[in-house]
Amino acid sequence: MLDMTRDTIKLLTTNKLFHDQNVAFRQTAIGAASTAALLVALAFLPVPLWLSATLAGFAGGYLMPYLFRDIRFK
Repeated sequence: MLDMTRDTIKLLTTNKLFHDQNVAFRQTAIGAASTAALLVALAFLPVPLWLSATLAGFAGGYLMPYLFRDIRFK
């Protein structure tokens, strides 16, 4: 498992993992920003912080497969 992680990091840093690395980073940033925005929005409601973080994390995790569906690997 550690070897697979090390190989993936090596491919990512040498730009050999994704066909277009900018698209992958942009989609990741969109997902992270939408999760953070949802967390901040829920934090302003009278909802406990642990519930806000749980809901935002679930929504962000649910969104990622839709964002990553068009990413091509080399």
